[in-house]
Amino acid sequence: MEAGSRGDLPDRSDRPLGKARQAGWARLFLAFETRSFRWFWGSLFFSSMAIGVRMLAQGWLVLELTNSPFWVGMVTGLQGVATVAVGAPGGALVDRLNRKQVLVWTHVASIGVALAIGVLAVTHHVALWHLLVASLASGAMQAVQMPASNALVYDVVGPRRLLNAMAARMVAFNLTRIIGSLIAGGLIASFGVGSSYLFAAGSTCVGILCLLPIKGAFLAGGLKEPFWQSVRQGVGYTWGRRDLRRLLLLSLLMETFGFSHTIMLPVMARDVLDVGAIGFGVLSSASGAGAMASNVGVALMGDYQGKGKLLGGTALVSGVSLLLFALSPWFALSAVLVGVAGAALMAYDVTLGTVFQLLVSDDVRGRVMGIYGLTFGFTPLGGLLAGAVASVAGAPVAIGLGGVVVVGYLLTTLKVLVDATSGSRRPAG
Repeated sequence: MEAGSRGDLPDRSDRPLGKARQAGWARLFLAFETRSFRWFWGSLFFSSMAIGVRMLAQGWLVLELTNSPFWVGMVTGLQGVATVAVGAPGGALVDRLNRKQVLVWTHVASIGVALAIGVLAVTHHVALWHLLVASLASGAMQAVQMPASNALVYDVVGPRRLLNAMAARMVAFNLTRIIGSLIAGGLIASFGVGSSYLFAAGSTCVGILCLLPIKGAFLAGGLKEPFWQSVRQGVGYTWGRRDLRRLLLLSLLMETFGFSHTIMLPVMARDVLDVGAIGFGVLSSASGAGAMASNVGVALMGDYQGKGKLLGGTALVSGVSLLLFALSPWFALSAVLVGVAGAALMAYDVTLGTVFQLLVSDDVRGRVMGIYGLTFGFTPLGGLLAGAVASVAGAPVAIGLGGVVVVGYLLTTLKVLVDATSGSRRPAG
């Protein structure tokens, strides 16, 4: 990595952490000691708010237009197709360009998409095909945003504060899920679904402004080969390592059968629990509250060494809680269970993202994170599968099936996963 690419305080970020500094609640704010990370966290807060509100609005708008769980899954599934298709080249792009600038320009494109759908919805001209196109565009942008964001976190804070920073990053995401879910539910109920898209565009604008004060080159450096050759090298490097392959398979399954339950929440709220748009917002907010609480817990662990056990255990808990959520006929219990699922899934997600970064070196970080990021595209693809199952057998069956798959996989592979993460105990060179 080029000198100075970690922003304003690379030496502070990389030096060993004293015991006093790692003790108690002080651990929660380790990453915030770096000024650039504080600005980055603010950007994450507002951009995540926009993504959450937009996704909730999308599910409700598709349901209004089609009255079909299948199309709720299909629209989101197309986003996953684009994310998977662009994931590897998106990561290579991140390894060649200034990561902060990549984030700025993809956020600008996101504003354009949100404004377009918002105006069409407000003026009652929105059609299903508009949402299909917007979903493809959003998926392609997400495939570039994710590796850029992940790599920028590492650039800013360094390896020893990485688990804390990744958890703090997800605190921003889940805090906005709580707030954004209630905002989206209120906006949809009071002003119509188009207002949520317009709100998302404004929130993304604030996120861009927070990125501007961050200083640094933020370049991996050393990539002189042609673009597509660097893409092939990144794929070959990732596929050639058994530990990374195992973790990628775990991520693929968890995204397809675990995280995808969120796509069925509007169907559960309206058609199963009979609580409408406000209840939909409460369910999503409960999931975000659980996720945020778990992120705070992970952040308090500091540079926790048992990452493999944490990874497998939280993934297993998420599968069990999703199965119970699918079986629950009561709204209050369902809100609690979806909160537990959100907590377990986010603790798993933070840990896996940290392990990936610690297992790889700087020169391939963007490409590996791009390939890891393309597995996120299987969340909407899992939503497509869940939508197809729900249209035949109902949303509870679709969500419960996902929980069974997650539990079954974890019960047979937990030891293998712990072994695959053993190299993450020391920072990658």
